[in-house]
Amino acid sequence: MVATVDEVFVASAVSIQALPFGQYIPMGLVDPEVGVLVLMYRPIMGIPTLSVTIRRLHDVGKSGWWSLLWILPLPLLGWFYLIPLLCRPTFSKDG
Repeated sequence: MVATVDEVFVASAVSIQALPFGQYIPMGLVDPEVGVLVLMYRPIMGIPTLSVTIRRLHDVGKSGWWSLLWILPLPLLGWFYLIPLLCRPTFSKDG
């Protein structure tokens, strides 16, 4: 039983380029084959990551739409602006 689960989920790899819209998946060109567990982990962890990012942006007084800088216009360029923005002290309206 354990060997079957290990073979199906851990040892098997999926080609990202073969998936629908695979050429648009971030890191698909860097790591073209990825394990099934990693492929399932990424979208599941994307939701809480987006939620925490939006909450943190609201804490520093910015709109949650700034979180699109994780993926737009180019992922790496947006990170250079977004990461220092997320590291700012909390904005307080009380003064």
